[in-house]
Amino acid sequence: MKRLLSALLAALLCLSLAACNRSEESQPEEPTPQQTQEEPEQTPAEPEEVPAEEPEVEQPWTWPTDTPENQGISQSALESIHSTIDSFPLLSSMIIKNGYLVDTYFKEGYDETSMFVLNSASKSVTSALIGIAIDQGHIESVDVPISNYFPQVLQKEDPAWQQITIHHLLTHTSGIQTTDEALWEQWRNADNWVDYILAQPIVATPGEVFSYSTGNTHLLSAILEQATGMTLYDYGKQYLFDPVGMDSVRIDTDPQGIGDGGNGIWMTTSDMAKFGQLFLNEGQWEGQQVVPASWVEESTSLQYQRNTGSADYGYQWWVRTFGAQDYDAFFAQGHAGQYIFVVPQLQLVVAFTSDYTGATSIYWQLVNDIVAACDAV
Repeated sequence: MKRLLSALLAALLCLSLAACNRSEESQPEEPTPQQTQEEPEQTPAEPEEVPAEEPEVEQPWTWPTDTPENQGISQSALESIHSTIDSFPLLSSMIIKNGYLVDTYFKEGYDETSMFVLNSASKSVTSALIGIAIDQGHIESVDVPISNYFPQVLQKEDPAWQQITIHHLLTHTSGIQTTDEALWEQWRNADNWVDYILAQPIVATPGEVFSYSTGNTHLLSAILEQATGMTLYDYGKQYLFDPVGMDSVRIDTDPQGIGDGGNGIWMTTSDMAKFGQLFLNEGQWEGQQVVPASWVEESTSLQYQRNTGSADYGYQWWVRTFGAQDYDAFFAQGHAGQYIFVVPQLQLVVAFTSDYTGATSIYWQLVNDIVAACDAV
């Protein structure tokens, strides 16, 4: 009996072990996690450096050049003109025809960088600035009385002071005693140029008598500086010199710092010619209206007809005719032979600088000869 029980227990034990083995085999084997190789973190690529474009260097404006014949001027006539130029102290000249530089002359020791004081040819530049200031509304018109800017004249006993207008200053018909004869040195050495001018007597009714006086133009400079709140040079640089590329310009001043617009503007011969070309182009420069066309017309037209002399007067420009055909012309003129001539019908600009105090007739001869050289082709 004991043997039977032992056998049964052994059988049950075997069955139990077999069941456990089957249970373990039926369990699904857990997958072994795959070892994934981590990719190294990529650093964003730096953008390729694109070479910076070099800014274009603006080339300074230069006159386009051509032969005289191509622009309608006789070369042989110009050679004869050079003989005249060589005969006296003319220091430089430029002839512009149809916008082209066709002839240049510099005496030994001078070149395109040489600076020349325009003396009274400065007046034409100051006139242009007055025209711009009127166009911009800084000055109401040429009919404004100067007492608006110099109220001290209202205290004067002579009522004629109250009649003087900007127009009278522009045309040298103010009636104020001129500064350009016996008083010149005394005026230029005065402590206050404006006060000196306003202390002079009225010697003619305003508007009636032409009496050339740099004092008139100096009052125009003072008026412009009051009206614009800028110096003559700074105003000119912003609205005239820079737009036209007249980079050489400088302006002397009086003891109070007022620009010497009547006698103290300096520039190169090329910039003188540019100023003439600007007026030939009715105030336009490369598409920009720099000086109002109406002012160009008004200032270079007859404003006062003189009974003597070889030319009449506009607004700080001289006007006359040249050549056998009597071509209308206008010009800026300064002491010792500083000139800018403009002959619109011939599309002609001529600039001269000199150190010559002889008769001005030699310049009339030169311009007449240049005009004839245009007609000869």
